[in-house]
Amino acid sequence: MAAIKKRKLDGSGSSTPTTMSAFAARQQLWGKAVTGGGAGAGVVEKATPEPEPEPEPAPGHATRSKSRKAETSSAQSVAGRRSKRQPPEEPVPSSAETKQKEDIEGEKGGSTLVRLHSSFKPNKKSLQRKAGGRLVLTTPEAERLVILGSYGVKVREGGATIAGAILTASDGVQWVHSPHCHAVPVLRTTEETVLELQPHPAAKGLRQLERLNPAFAKLWNESPQETGLSNSKASGSLQIIYTSQDVPKRAILQELVSPAEWNKKLSGLAAAKRKATPVVFLCGPKSSGKSTFGRLLANRFITDRGVQKHKPWSAVMVLDLDPGQPEYSPPGVISLSKITTPNLSPSFCHPTLTPAEGQLRAHAIAAVTPALDPAHFIECVLDLFHHYQQIPDNPKPPLVINTPGWIQGTGLDILTELITAIRPTEVIYTSQDGPEETVHSLQSACSSSTTPFSTIPSQPSDNPPSRTPLHLRTMQTMSYFHLHHHHQTANPSSSSWNPTPLSELRPWRVRYTGILGVLCYDHQPAPELLPEAINGTVLALVQVERRAALRDLLLPRRYAPTPQQQQQQQQQQQQ
Repeated sequence: MAAIKKRKLDGSGSSTPTTMSAFAARQQLWGKAVTGGGAGAGVVEKATPEPEPEPEPAPGHATRSKSRKAETSSAQSVAGRRSKRQPPEEPVPSSAETKQKEDIEGEKGGSTLVRLHSSFKPNKKSLQRKAGGRLVLTTPEAERLVILGSYGVKVREGGATIAGAILTASDGVQWVHSPHCHAVPVLRTTEETVLELQPHPAAKGLRQLERLNPAFAKLWNESPQETGLSNSKASGSLQIIYTSQDVPKRAILQELVSPAEWNKKLSGLAAAKRKATPVVFLCGPKSSGKSTFGRLLANRFITDRGVQKHKPWSAVMVLDLDPGQPEYSPPGVISLSKITTPNLSPSFCHPTLTPAEGQLRAHAIAAVTPALDPAHFIECVLDLFHHYQQIPDNPKPPLVINTPGWIQGTGLDILTELITAIRPTEVIYTSQDGPEETVHSLQSACSSSTTPFSTIPSQPSDNPPSRTPLHLRTMQTMSYFHLHHHHQTANPSSSSWNPTPLSELRPWRVRYTGILGVLCYDHQPAPELLPEAINGTVLALVQVERRAALRDLLLPRRYAPTPQQQQQQQQQQQQ
């Protein structure tokens, strides 16, 4: 039997060499680094490294005075060396963020990092619990609230902002879905404000989708029964996140952050909207923040009233051209939608819009990328833009165009051709790191049509998302097929989800009368194999407005005629 070797301790009480678990090493690494502009960024992560990776004593237990003195002296020396090497903190989006965002060290020597998310401090006067799970919050100026879950927010007095939207007391209830698989929007008060938080009526059905797919599981707030939290922290479908200790277990919460450059650009575009109708073309690499910036911009366009605070909201048009990560449609579809209320939820929470809600026109390209048929993709885009031009509204609503993250090769050719054809009022590239060839080509396309071109930094992110793009496409597709609209209204609270598996639903049996044909993109199966090719697959029902739309898809161009067909064609020509 091997003898147990004893570790020799140095004078400070640490072992030489120091050994620690992977978790402790990661915590120490976080303590030495300054977090960048990620979700909830703009703060310095402070940590006091432990001299020995021993488990922290339970609360209420006393520690030895000698160990405490050693830890304090070690922490001060490490902090002193760190302050000489690094600046105290990174720039933050606003001065209010600097005042309100800070890190709190743990009670026992600072071994546990606790991040402050909400500056609101609840008490009997500032937080009142009402019937039906409603919470009434009375907040001073410049408070911030990070809320996880599904809820409605109503400003009773004062004003607030969330995800680019400006809310006042004259506005109705705004419904929010806030899972931690996406950046969580921060609710900020702009003055002394009274807020009412309401449980979301559609929360239960949306959460029941986890029965069908584990990708929907563990996305939301934990119930008060699961966590034992007080009413000030958890209430039905929502939970106020005060510190990182309130975050559900094994979850990483990122706040929705708008960098200073984004805020400046949003303010400039909102001011320009009051003078002329903007057509903003967003492009950039994958995961650079195009969709996020477009959502913030659309919310700002809708709710910006200028100096007239009681003026009704104005509509905004969204041309969603990313078939892989669409905002208002299932994957593989590009659409034109008229939005009249702020978008405060991830895309899988509104996978489609009814005509009453604002979807005006859509095209199914049956692919998550334009690479399958670039010419057909461009033709569909220009048709949607032509439909926008024919809108009789005067003045015409602003248009926000979101594009795929394909910025090289054929993808770059598609972008330049669309810029030349659409001639937007401004092209915004969501990256300041190139590639140089892409930026030069986009600038050339803009200069030929005298279109302003600008760049903004990519969306900051500290941690990788908990759901991959494939997961999100799957979730959006399943949400689409299980979504049920109770009323033909634009109220998001009227939607619900049916968690019954599709295999248990009675299928429709319809006649072929009225069906012009079945079109398969890419590979074309033989006609006699068509039933086997489409059975059990997802199909798009497309209304054919003009036969000219099928001019390049006629069967004689796809298949060689049979001898019998050739003979019939010759006889027709002779006649």
